Amino acid sequence: VDATWDKFAKRLQRQDEDSAKVWKEEIDALLVFAGLFSAVLTAFNVDLYKSLKPCTPAASDTNTLALIHLITLLNNGTTPEMLAAATVSDNCKPGSAAVWINALWFASLVLSLSSASIGIVIRQW
Repeated sequence: VDATWDKFAKRLQRQDEDSAKVWKEEIDALLVFAGLFSAVLTAFNVDLYKSLKPCTPAASDTNTLALIHLITLLNNGTTPEMLAAATVSDNCKPGSAAVWINALWFASLVLSLSSASIGIVIRQW
């Protein structure tokens, strides 16, 4: 009876070791994929993050605004209509589409890095 149980225990131990080996190889492959995927996502995030920055006036825009201010002062405080329309620019905010796209890219990067971290913890276990 003991020989039967020993034979059964050895077979189960071999099966457990084989299963653990397969799982380890799968986790290693998934960690490589998660690392490469995170690198690609980082490249997209770096490139698309620029679309979130508000526009800042360039030096020529600052000079233009200063000239308009001087013309206004020379005209007794009244700005000519042509210049008033040129100074108004409300398009300096990032669009809602850019915000959503960047939010989704950053969320996917966070999830990718989280899954890689979980894979590392499981691999250590």
